[in-house]
Order: sequence, then structure tokens, then C-alpha cells
Amino acid sequence: MENFLKDLRFALRMFAQKPAFTAVAVLTLALGIGANTAIFTLFDAVLLESLPVHQPERLALFNSNTGEGTSTGDPPVGHWEYFSTEVYDYLHAQPLPFEGLAAFRSGEDPVSVRLAGSRENGVAERAISHLVSGNYFQVMGVDAAMGRTLTPDDDRQNAAPVAVVSYGYWKQSLHSDPSVVGKIVYLNNSAYTVVGITPPEFFGERVRRPPDFWVPLVFQPQIELRPSFLTNKEVYWLYLIGRLAPNATRSQAQTAATVSLRQFLTNAEGSKLTESRKRDIANSYVQLSDGAGGISGLRFQYSQPLQVLLAVVALVLLIACANVGNLLLSRASARQTEITVRMALGARRTRLIRQLLTESVLLASMGAVAGILLAQWAVNGLVALLAKNSPMKPHLNGPVLAFTIGVTLVAGILFGLAPALYAGKTDLVTSLKSGGRSVAGEQKKFGVTQALIISQIAVSLVLLVGANLFARSLFNLESIPRGYDATHVLLARLNPRLANYKPNNVSPVYRKIYDRLSAIPGIRSATIARYSPASGSNSNSSVVIEGYSPKPNEDVEVENILVAPAYVETMGMTLVQGREIGLQDGPGAPLVAMVNQAFVRKYFSDRPALGHHFGFGDAKSANDIEIVGVIGDAQFHDAKDPVKPMAFQPLLQDNTQFALSAEIAVRSSADLTSLASAVRQVVAEVDPNLPVTSTQTLTDQLSATLNVQRVAAQLVSFFGLLALVLACVGLYGVIAQSVSRRTNEIGVRVALGARSGQILWMVLRNTLTLLGVGLLIGIPAALGASRFVKSQLFGIGAADPLSFVIAALVLGAVAAFAGFLPARRATKVDPIVALRYE
Repeated sequence: MENFLKDLRFALRMFAQKPAFTAVAVLTLALGIGANTAIFTLFDAVLLESLPVHQPERLALFNSNTGEGTSTGDPPVGHWEYFSTEVYDYLHAQPLPFEGLAAFRSGEDPVSVRLAGSRENGVAERAISHLVSGNYFQVMGVDAAMGRTLTPDDDRQNAAPVAVVSYGYWKQSLHSDPSVVGKIVYLNNSAYTVVGITPPEFFGERVRRPPDFWVPLVFQPQIELRPSFLTNKEVYWLYLIGRLAPNATRSQAQTAATVSLRQFLTNAEGSKLTESRKRDIANSYVQLSDGAGGISGLRFQYSQPLQVLLAVVALVLLIACANVGNLLLSRASARQTEITVRMALGARRTRLIRQLLTESVLLASMGAVAGILLAQWAVNGLVALLAKNSPMKPHLNGPVLAFTIGVTLVAGILFGLAPALYAGKTDLVTSLKSGGRSVAGEQKKFGVTQALIISQIAVSLVLLVGANLFARSLFNLESIPRGYDATHVLLARLNPRLANYKPNNVSPVYRKIYDRLSAIPGIRSATIARYSPASGSNSNSSVVIEGYSPKPNEDVEVENILVAPAYVETMGMTLVQGREIGLQDGPGAPLVAMVNQAFVRKYFSDRPALGHHFGFGDAKSANDIEIVGVIGDAQFHDAKDPVKPMAFQPLLQDNTQFALSAEIAVRSSADLTSLASAVRQVVAEVDPNLPVTSTQTLTDQLSATLNVQRVAAQLVSFFGLLALVLACVGLYGVIAQSVSRRTNEIGVRVALGARSGQILWMVLRNTLTLLGVGLLIGIPAALGASRFVKSQLFGIGAADPLSFVIAALVLGAVAAFAGFLPARRATKVDPIVALRYE
């Protein structure tokens, strides 16, 4: 310990004597270690962080998909993701290896909230509710911060309506009033007693902004303002989550749940069980996933990009270590006389190596401290970039701290080992003769310093190629034709349910809104649809086509969208054949639809589609709907996927629950921001109680779908640029040091008649040699690395030649410039001054 303290004090004195060297080294390491710490902190929060509940590792999800919605019809075959109330009740009653099995609505529901003491007083606000089973909080392992949570008795028929409020809603909208527990709030004009407040850190099973209210499943009809799903055996609307019993494994629970599910399905068929149905039941199963991290859209979206970024920042750290290693090698060379004298006085080589390693680890520790401060600032910016409203709070916890310490030690040893070994191999006699100076001809073609520079160039090329691939992939995604014109379109979301509309009386309201929209100055066209492109919504149904016989096990699902007149014009789509849906396609008129070209290709490959019929449901519905128009294919979802067959039916004809969800779309050359208030005014004139829940442009909505690709391209490009700067700074330092050490040799050459051009080429040749070797190593490395990101690219191959050429040219130009500066300085060496150094 005493020797270690002596080494530490000596290292601190040496660093204090060279403040410029210390500052450059610490800053270089801070960038490398800080980048790694920041990305790992984000990686930990997004991919590794557990839910803030009791023993989250015992939670098991029956479905970890981020999708939300409802499935109707026959029981699923294969993997069961959604469950009906009947199936949940059956599984809940079975002796499965769960301590508890809870259910929750697959999505959340907007509700109208009155915070006053009666429904006549106070202003209605919009909030988000989440329907959960009575044992939800017990299974999740969460106690109330105030009051109590829900219990199974709250989820029974004829139970008193109760709700649990989230801490954030209690603090912001209820003004942290402790007396709110026991008071009444009106959700969709139904009275609920607030029985508790959740802990501030709890946000539910989904990693996102918490719902404002948790309400028992039994109140689904009142919350969703639609017919009850509680007794409907054909509605699959629940996700399940279980808490494993002590000593039970997820595999055991999955097997037991699958057996119980198949038993339920067999019992449900009774005497009607056929051989075909037996096969379907045998193929039905439950697949449990780890529930510790909950259901996270961020985890689903950013899992691969964050893994790529971890690899990228690790390469940046390698470049930083190589830079600092070269600095320390240069410093060790300058300290050759000191080391020689110490060895002459009896110092052992191991003692000198330990001293230099102590200095390098201390330097790494200083860089780590600065890097942690830099990482904290960077993480806040990354969170704002990735997910502003996410409940995750990345922070320096145990795993992150352990990671940073590990990175620091590895970095310290990496860049300290070469100088330490160099010092340990010092030849005493030669060093004393040369006085620590280099002589002409002593330069090694490829020593440790040159090897580090070559590795920096190779790694930089890998990162630049990656940055090119991601940037060009993003450009392809942004520029690909989608079959509609997103510019100059404003969207306004409506929620007629909150205004107590029913499917049979909402059509006249849509018609009034549609008529008034056209009167707004500056509007070229307007329409209303159930949802818009790139909204994240979809509605699929099995289709029956007149005269078409599906193949065995053929997927006959069609995306079905309800639209008002002028839909094609407003969305900037193309009418290929027939006519567009118009005002004549209203209540009482014959059922019609437009279909897209993908629909025609699949079901009418060799015959015209106009005039033919189709339907949704069984074979009896095949003649229900007439095809009156064919429109061009439009990509409503992921641009990487093929366009699905789509059918567009008149919104004004629909009298189902689907009609209670709609979105206004207006096309205008006027300022869309100011137009939003005019659209809201039109809706208010038709019905002041009909809420417009959100407005945004279609361009912004489309842009949001590319956030993951955009963030990945920006971050990889940033770190690629950082690597380029670090590599070129290192190259400049090595060449400048080489020129400085060869000053006497250059002076001799000049004195013997060497011209400036010859001196320039002599020095620049060294730079180009290092660059060439680095490129030769970097190109195969980049080819191998690019294959790992192949799945994240669009419209471009992993071995795209143009990306490699651009990366090599950029790296070559910057490296040549970095080498040119010291080479130019070498041409100005005065031979008389240079020879005096001898």
C-alpha cells in the first residue's frame, strides 16, 4: 500500500507538471468513457430496468406485444395473445402454478372527467382510464401510497363503482389534495369513489405515461360506452399477467396454462367437437414471457438500435484509448532519460511498469469522472430525443456504475500497457549514449505507435460506413412513394363516445361536420375517416369474395377503413378505376366500397373488379358490398412491409361500433396551425360536447413513424464524426511528433540539397502509408460489421459500394489534411538550426 501511495503521489506531480498533456488526455477519455456510460445508462433503462414493483422477476406476461385492440370472432388458433372474459375466469379458477393471475384491458380508454362534487358542476376534462381485474395490484405487487388499491370484491357484479388514481394525476389535476380519497369523481357521467392513490413511481404494466385512473373490469360498458364484453364469448380483449408461485418456473406455468386452455376449448365444443377442431385446439398454446420489464414500446423499438450504439461507442472508446496510448508513448519516449537514470540507480523494470500503469489508471479514473458528468448531461438529451413522456428515469445505478468502473479499468490497462512495456524494454547503454534523442534512420516503419494509428483509421472507417448506411437508409424511407400526399393535410381526432353518441345516431353529425368543413376559407378538400395513414391504427377482418375460393389455410384478412366523401382527393391518393365514395353513399343506400390495387391483384388477378361483390363474415355475406372504385396502393403502415389488400367503405353508411372513432382530414394551402382552430370551431358549432382530442399535420404523423431510424442515423453519424476527429487528431499528433524527432535528419537532407517538395513527400508518404494500411484493414472489418445491421436497413445492401467509397474518401481527405500540416512544417526547417541539435 505504501508503494502504491508513493506511485500515486508521483503520478499526480507528473500530471501537474504537464497540464496541457493532462487536459488533452482526460478530455479524450471523457469523450470515450462518457459516450459508453451514456449509452449503457440508456440501454439499462430501456432494456434492463425492471418495473417498480415487489419482486418483478416473478411476473410472467401471457403477451408482451406492444399492440392494443380487440379481436372478435372464432377462438384464436396458435399463440393466444388476447383472451375473453370467459377464458380468463376459467384459467383464474384452475390450480395453475401462479400465486395470482390478473387481467387488464389490452389498451387504455379516454374518459370524460368531472372533478366537482356533482355532474352538474365543474368543467369536464379528458383523462385516461385503464380497466383491470380486482386482483391486479396484488398480482403486480403494489400497495397504495394513500387509501387502498382495488380488491376482487370491487370487480364483481353490482359492486360499488370505485377507482384508483395515479400519483401524477392526483398531484397535477387534484392538486395533491389528501382528502380526495373517499370523494366522488364522474367518469363518462358515472360516479366512482376514489379509494386510493398509487405510489409515485408506479406507472402500470406498460412502460409509458401512467393512466390517470384504474377501474375494475366489471365497469367496462360504462368506461368504454359500448356493449358489455363481460359476457360476450367472441370478444377477445384482455391481456393476462401472472405472479409465479414460489419455486415455480415460467416453463412449468406455461405448460400448465396451455393444458388448461386446451381443456377449456375442448369443453366448450362439447359434442360438436370435430377432427378439424381437435387439430386447431392441439395447435393452440400459451407463451409466457418475462414480465419483470413490463410491456415496453421503447424496448421493442430501440432494442436493436441500442445494441448497435453500444458497439459503436465501444469502438469510439478504442479510438480514444489508442490516442491516449500514443500520448503516453510519446511521453514515455520523452522520459527515456529519466527512466534510464532510475534503472541505472537500481530500479527494477517491474517497479517502472507498475508506476506507469498507475499513471494510466489514474488518468483513466480522471477521465471517468469527467465522463460521468458528461454522460449525465448526454442522457438527459437522449431521453428527450427518444421518449419525452416515458416514465423511465435513467440514472447512475449499480449496474451502470459497475459498467463505468469496468470500462475505466479496461481503458487504463489498454492505453497504459504499451507505454509500460516500452519503458520496461529500454536498453540502458543505447539510451545513455543517445541521451533520449532519436537519430536518423532509427524510425521503425510499423512500431506500436503506427499500429495504434492504423487501428484508429480502420475503426473510424467502420463507423463512417455505418453512419453512411443508416443515413442513406433513412433517406430511402423518407423519400419512398407511399401512395398518398402527406403535405398540406391537417388531422383532427374526434371521440364521439365521450359525447354519448351511439352507432345509430353518429352519422348525421359526421355529415354536418363534413358539410361545414368545406366552407372554411382556404380548404381545398375535406373528409372524415376512421383513421389516417401512419397513425398506428388498423382494423382487419376476414373477407369473402364473390366467385373466389380461398386455398387451404390462406390468409384472407383485409384491412377495412371507413371513409367519408372526397377521401381520395383529400389524402392525395390516385383513383385508378370507377368512382370515389360520395354523398350518395349514405344511410339506406346500397353497400359499396373502394378497394386498392393489392386487393385486386390478390382476388381478381385476371378479371375486372368493378361491379363484383364481397363481404365480411361467412359465405352468406359474399354479395353484401359492391366494388365501385379501385384506388392506387398506399402504405398505411411500415414502409418495409408490402401493402396489404384494403377496402374503403362509406363512413356515413356504417352503424356499428367502429363508426364511433373518427378523424377529420383537411387539405389546404393555408397555414395548418391556424387552420386547427377553425376546424375545432366547426366541430363546436355542430356539437359543443363533441371533443376534438388532438390535432396534427399528416407530415408530422408520418415523420414520427421514422423516429427510431432517424435517432439511430443521427447518433451513429455523431459518433462516427467523433471517431473521425479523434483518429485524425491522433494521426496529426503522431506525424507532428515524428517530424519533431527527425528535425536533425531533415536538416541534414536540406543541407545536402533536398528540395521542399521532396521533404513534403517524405513526411506525407508516411501519412498515406498509415492511411492505406488502415483502409486495407478497415474495409473487410466494415464489411463484416455491416452484416449485423442488415435487418435495420431499407433499400440498401449491407455491402453498398457507394457507402464504402464515401466513407473512404472522407476519411482519406481528413487524414491527408491532418498529415499535411506537420509535413508542410517540415519543409520550413532551417538546416543550420537543425544541425545545432546534434
